[in-house]
Amino acid sequence: MSKPSKTLVLTAGSLGDCVLTLPALQILQTQGPVTVAGTWPYVQLGSSLLNVEQVIPFEAILQILHSDSALDESFWGGFSDLCLFFKDKDDKIIERLKPFKGLTIHQPAEPFEEFLKKEKWAGDYWLQLVQPNRPQTETIPTARLNITKEIKERGALLCEFLGVTNPLVIHPGSGSPAKNAPLSFFRKAAEKAVQESGTDVLVIWGDAEFNNLSEIQETFNGLEKVKVLPDLLMLRDLPAILSQARGYLGNDSGVTHLASACGIRTFAVFNTTDSRIWGPQEAIILAATQTLYK
Repeated sequence: MSKPSKTLVLTAGSLGDCVLTLPALQILQTQGPVTVAGTWPYVQLGSSLLNVEQVIPFEAILQILHSDSALDESFWGGFSDLCLFFKDKDDKIIERLKPFKGLTIHQPAEPFEEFLKKEKWAGDYWLQLVQPNRPQTETIPTARLNITKEIKERGALLCEFLGVTNPLVIHPGSGSPAKNAPLSFFRKAAEKAVQESGTDVLVIWGDAEFNNLSEIQETFNGLEKVKVLPDLLMLRDLPAILSQARGYLGNDSGVTHLASACGIRTFAVFNTTDSRIWGPQEAIILAATQTLYK
């Protein structure tokens, strides 16, 4: 891909998908300003954390492209390159944007399902789109959020409010129950962290854990120096808290990818998924076994 003067990226996906696209997004940003039209994780994290020029909502753009209304030339004509970070081709978008002769459209060379059969790291799918001629021996850039001084200061204030200092952060859930280690495993990990190092432990949860929140609270109830997050955090506050953490333990989840992208020591339990494909780049992978759970 030649160096664009201004790039628009259309991307849809979960929090984990968002972090997996980070290396590709940040390579594009080194070549010129990047506007990301993304789903809620991109919008919540925002341009500063993602280290791109601008983030706008994906749904509104997609609705326009899938309608028959005229396209705003002042918007679409302002970009020289459009990167479709989709797992399958969308011929409707290609057809709609054909009149913009100055806009070069880039999309993956193969469906995502075909790529997965190669058992390569999933983030490389997007890297191949932005760097199609990258040598296979070249080191893959690490997914990193832009953790600023302001983010760290906010994290310190949030931790002070929660009554923890440089905690071990534990996230015992994920988007799929099949991925989760038993809650007893995370309780034992919390107990061990307190006993061996006297560290504070902060147990976090999100929308996926809301229905079994009472079970999570009961699991960690009564443990010294262990605090369960009292209220749901906004996604943009998670990197702030993680920036203050001494470590993180979780299942295969978007939050685990987020923790790794914050640059903290990350331990990830892989129960049913392949860590070679879906694992955070720098996480310490814990294979789910009966021995691990004892």
